[in-house]
Parts: sequence; C-alpha cells; structure tokens
Amino acid sequence: MFRYPLNERTWLRQSAGQVVEEGRGGLPGPLAGAGARHSMRDDGQEEGIMEQSRSCRVLVVDNYVSAAEALAEACSRFHDVRFVGGGSAAMEVALSWRPQVMVLDIDMPSPNGLEVASMIREIAYLQPITLIAVTGRSAAFDQEEALAHGFDDYLTKPVDLDRLLQLIAASAPDAPLQA
Repeated sequence: MFRYPLNERTWLRQSAGQVVEEGRGGLPGPLAGAGARHSMRDDGQEEGIMEQSRSCRVLVVDNYVSAAEALAEACSRFHDVRFVGGGSAAMEVALSWRPQVMVLDIDMPSPNGLEVASMIREIAYLQPITLIAVTGRSAAFDQEEALAHGFDDYLTKPVDLDRLLQLIAASAPDAPLQA
C-alpha cells in the first residue's frame, strides 16, 4: 500500500495500482504520527508484521518534503514518525513532541541541520536524543563537521534504509519486542 501526497491538503492511498482511498486535511495513518503495526497484502488482506525493533519517536527533517516523507514512510512501519520540511519547524516539533531520534538533512536553508543539531544539544530536557545526519555530501571533512556539531551518525543519500533502521533501533528505549 502506498500513499501519495497530491499537495499539502490532498492525498491518495493506492494498492495494486488502484486508488483505494482519498482524503483531505493532511496525510493519514503513520505519517500523521501513529506508528503502523500492520500492512496490507495486494489482495486487501491485512497481515501482521514482525516488529523489527523497539518502537520510538522519530522526527525526520528535510527541506525537500518528498524526501522527508519517503524516509518517514519507511520508518513508520516500526516507529512513531513525524516529518517536517525545515529547521525552524524541526525545533518547534522537537520542543513539543520530544522525539528520541531526529534524522536531519544537513543542507537546508537556515537553520540548517548543523545549526539545529547544535541547538538541540544545548537543550537539556531533550536529552538523550540521537541525531542522525542525512546528506548528499560524502567528504570525510563533512562527516567530521557533522559529528563535531553533535550528530551521533552520518548517512549519505540515497539513504541505506536498513542502516537507518538499525541506527534508530539502537536508540529505542528498552521495551519488549512485539510480534
């Protein structure tokens, strides 16, 4: 099952190439903040999926909203995920929702990912929080710069989703795994 935003207010949910649901007012389901625990087969039957990891709150930040949404969708099968399209919005959501993991694009208009990471590290009640840099940059200098600004890890685009999910799972609180 796939969700496609048509614009900020309209979305489509497709399965097997056919529209099965249309809505207004923002994206439904896991993209609205509730982590999904089931998936739909192409024949419309719901099937349980094994929890890959312990669930946690994940905030995905990228000024390219489609990139943020894609990462959020991938992570929402296992975690409670929200996404925003910039550094200022990231700070607002982080202060109110208190995510356990933030996946931040470095190359955004001000405040960029490096600036957001530095601000997050200065706010005591947001600790502990895992900060994962995601960027098109690949130079070792950029990785060192990201780590110096408080990032815990650094991934280059296109993002290796398995690696991202491993990093998020390693940051999740101690809770029993669920089937």
